[in-house]
Amino acid sequence: MLFYQIYPNSSQRFSKLIAGMISWPKIKSKKMSTAFSSVFIIVTLLVCHSFLFSQNAKKDNSTMQVGVAQIDITPQTPIRLAGYGSRKKAESEGIIHRLKAKALAFGSDAQRPSIFITVDLIGIPGQIREKLVDQLSKETGVEAAQLVICASHTHGGPEVGNLLNILQYRGATFSDSLLQLDQLIHISQYTDQLSQKLKEVALAALKNRKQAFVAWGQGQAGFARNRRTAGGPVDPSLPLLRVTDLNGKLRAILVNYACHGTTLEGSVNEIHGDWMSEAQRLIEANHPGAVAMVSIGCGADANPEPRGQLEHIKLHGQEISDNVNKLLSAQLQPLTSPPSGRIKWIELPFAHVPTVEELIKQAEDKSVKGYYARLALDRIARGEAVPAVQKYPVQTWTFENQLAMINLAGEVVVDYSIRLKNELGADKLWVNAYANDVPCYIASKRVIKEGGYEAETSMYFYDKPSPFGEEIENIIMTAVHDLLPADFKILRDTINQPEVIQPSIDGFLILSASKAKAIGPNIKFMPEWKAFGWFNTEDQTEWNVQVGKKSRYDVYLDWSVSDAEAGKSFVFEVGNQKLKGKIGKTGSWFTYKKEKVGTITLSANLQKMVFRSGSKSEKGAMLDLRQILLLPVK
Repeated sequence: MLFYQIYPNSSQRFSKLIAGMISWPKIKSKKMSTAFSSVFIIVTLLVCHSFLFSQNAKKDNSTMQVGVAQIDITPQTPIRLAGYGSRKKAESEGIIHRLKAKALAFGSDAQRPSIFITVDLIGIPGQIREKLVDQLSKETGVEAAQLVICASHTHGGPEVGNLLNILQYRGATFSDSLLQLDQLIHISQYTDQLSQKLKEVALAALKNRKQAFVAWGQGQAGFARNRRTAGGPVDPSLPLLRVTDLNGKLRAILVNYACHGTTLEGSVNEIHGDWMSEAQRLIEANHPGAVAMVSIGCGADANPEPRGQLEHIKLHGQEISDNVNKLLSAQLQPLTSPPSGRIKWIELPFAHVPTVEELIKQAEDKSVKGYYARLALDRIARGEAVPAVQKYPVQTWTFENQLAMINLAGEVVVDYSIRLKNELGADKLWVNAYANDVPCYIASKRVIKEGGYEAETSMYFYDKPSPFGEEIENIIMTAVHDLLPADFKILRDTINQPEVIQPSIDGFLILSASKAKAIGPNIKFMPEWKAFGWFNTEDQTEWNVQVGKKSRYDVYLDWSVSDAEAGKSFVFEVGNQKLKGKIGKTGSWFTYKKEKVGTITLSANLQKMVFRSGSKSEKGAMLDLRQILLLPVK
């Protein structure tokens, strides 16, 4: 990130190129895509370096207006808690964490601002969001596509209506009576007050807008465990968005992790925000004056481990906080324009719509499946129909071509995150679940085939007639692809294809992983990261490079590595020249870093360049390698 030190006059030289990046036409060929990628890498260096050196500026093209606000949404009275069917029927008996709603407002009035809200709740019912959209659109012009509400999915928060039907179901019994009147009153009062507070925090964030620097990056956390299958898939990514003022002071942090808020079990009948609230508390304690926000990824089939004790909440909160601190000191990608939002409502079909006769027979079942049947029969008697589909919102926020944020409603299983990142790339993607509505679990085709709680049993708790049909995964994925602009759908190389590296118009040599020859027993090309992974000390990469002119070149390494595996020796070899060094820490396998590692002199001809381990005695993982950049020294 020392580009301006290399080229002190390069700002004017490339200003038109940088300004024109967002208006480039749709890439129509692999060759054009490669050229675009090469220029983008160079421009990224320029923009990132400009960001680092603009912290003392009063206003800069790389800033945007951002407002930050928060409000307490802790119930004022005891209240029934949501999340566990096994929890006793009594109202809450104390408070471990205060619950908050927090908001970020992006963009000026002329840019049609966007608002991102997090709430420390089990979910956010769609009708509450719709009411807020209606209010904000009338008062401020904010439309549905520009508002996101993400719930933390704590199982220690108040009932807000989305799971109300199960409150009288416990174990092997159910009751046809209403809740006790005082309990119904407390839930109704809280829900009404919540709507008002969400409006207040959104308006406060809009009022608080001022110029700020915004950047994002990704790290990792490790306490989520697949709760369906031991050793099953989870999403360990920890994306982070940072907001600082013009003097570099931290104003807000938004962080995401794909894991349930179930550290404390149903035996705890006190209000709490689980590991999410603890993480926010610790982050804010470490950075006084900053507001910390947590959203949840596709973690519907992931539980925190260990779990069951208050100390485990502190353990997981500390892990998130520690990793946030690592990311704050890492090289983050600047976001230079506020998000553009798109949203559509799709229909997800249920696998089967039961008839009245089937429901009558099902009502004899002593489990929640029978309880659902009795509720359904009651509604049919009142003239309502059993639904055949679930209306479902899919939303995207794109920060130009720098970041795509996917907002999915419901309790989304990890397969969606894995598939999205495989198809669209992990390097520019952020996935929020529990966004805008929580109608039920959103199982994948695999999970629906396997059955079990997430696919079937949970649907009756959520007042649904049956599991979804297997086709819902493709319906949701198609909707995401339809909403995203072309910049995020450029075809990626699925394998590395060695070819001769040609110099750019300014003599840069970009040795990307996709154009390298990989040698060794472990190394594997990862298209979602455009990088070589599983790069061990037994492996190496080779490029054939056409050097355009004789010159000295500064060499930059673009890599990621966990702190535990960092520190191994490397050699970058060109002919008789050997550039040696140690692999520095980046913070995690998902946190990439670009750094100058030395200088070499090259002649103008075709040359073989090799990157490998520098020590025969070292063993194990070395790094994930995205590219090596060679920039001629002026």
